[in-house]
Amino acid sequence: MRQQNITLDFSYTKVENQKALLECLDSLKDTKEIALDLEFDRDRFAYGFTLCLIQVSDGKMSWLIDPLTGIDLKPLYRFLEQEVPLKIMHAPGEDLNLLHQQGCFPVNIFDSERTARLLDFEAFSLGNLLLNCLGIQLDKSQQRTDWTRRPLKDPQWVYAARDVLFLPELKQLLLDKAVEKGVLDFVNQENAAWDSYRVEEKRPGWFVNKDDERKLPPYFLHIYNEMMGVRDGIARKLNKPGFQIAPREVLMDLTFHPELFDKWTELEGLHPSLRNRESKDAYQQAWEKGQQEADQMKLNKRSGSTNLSQGERDALFHERKRIAALVEEKYRPILEKIAEQYGTFTAAYLLNEKTMTELASGRLKLEALPYLYRRNLIIETAKQLGFSID
Repeated sequence: MRQQNITLDFSYTKVENQKALLECLDSLKDTKEIALDLEFDRDRFAYGFTLCLIQVSDGKMSWLIDPLTGIDLKPLYRFLEQEVPLKIMHAPGEDLNLLHQQGCFPVNIFDSERTARLLDFEAFSLGNLLLNCLGIQLDKSQQRTDWTRRPLKDPQWVYAARDVLFLPELKQLLLDKAVEKGVLDFVNQENAAWDSYRVEEKRPGWFVNKDDERKLPPYFLHIYNEMMGVRDGIARKLNKPGFQIAPREVLMDLTFHPELFDKWTELEGLHPSLRNRESKDAYQQAWEKGQQEADQMKLNKRSGSTNLSQGERDALFHERKRIAALVEEKYRPILEKIAEQYGTFTAAYLLNEKTMTELASGRLKLEALPYLYRRNLIIETAKQLGFSID
């Protein structure tokens, strides 16, 4: 743990107009690295994925840029798309997803979360890392407050400023540890991958999530999606998160039990504006439309092994046993050997249970693993254990 270079007395600047934004960028024009974070709301207090605040710090000063003031953020976005400065972020997936939607594609990113995973940290949240590495306690009580509401309160401004202030010092400490442990190449490959990171877009007219897709047979999924589309339209109109309009559980129940439409006004969790005949008819018509289309497409009402013959189920059972045996014979020893060298938590990050099963089944090819170092590590570890993984 080291703290001698940390400045606990810090300053922050609110950026709430175009002049202040340009002054901020002028102050950062020669900076080699910055810390970057976003505060956003994702269907918690308002509809959709809303950018609420952008925090930038050089480790001494934090600039807090408020996009809800109507600032033209294009100059900032072009700055973030430059190779220099390095952008230090923590678990930036959601932040990058939102920036991409804004037309901004930052490059040259250092991710303190992935780096910590490769250094065998058991707890790798930003709060845990700052406490364990730098002895700094972050007050996270403001994290889940309403960032869409203006004016922001003083504790929110302070929280936002401190959330990026210490990232440059943390980055240097983690890099030093990576050199010591011999995983710097691992860290560089994983961080470089953020440059090409993109979130798969939902297809038009698709409102369900992947968990819904796993739960529901295609027939009922189609009906459910039609009703979710109605919910999305109302949520957008009222600027409310979808769960405040109609809980997913209620729409799921209606999907399988349309007789519940007769008890529409008694359903729990419906937004008050929906407790009328017009809203009931809109959802019921969506249900009927979804059913008609599902019938026309001959979608399956059952899914998974329920559609298999007994012979097919037996074959599936034996295949699962074969895969499990292969995992224990080859991939488990590789995992344990990697754990000996790099640590238990790093090994579980590099080669988790799902990956081992996918490799053993052949559904995932070794050459399709996301990073070259992971492929090489598995191959070399297998050789050390006296067998080939091909």
